[in-house]
Amino acid sequence: MSPHRPPLLLVACAVVALLPLRPRAAPVQPAYPGDDAPVEDLLRFYNDLQQYLNVVTRPR
Repeated sequence: MSPHRPPLLLVACAVVALLPLRPRAAPVQPAYPGDDAPVEDLLRFYNDLQQYLNVVTRPR
């Protein structure tokens, strides 16, 4: 083995450490809480839905 090549284990650990830094392809769509949900849950849903739509439909 050449002394200039990093060990395979070190490269594998670096790749695993950097995996969480990848951006997601798209955010998760918020789940509708139901018709009988409290007002606070509906407000949270509609705020999350607006944020989701802003991210999904933003110009690239």
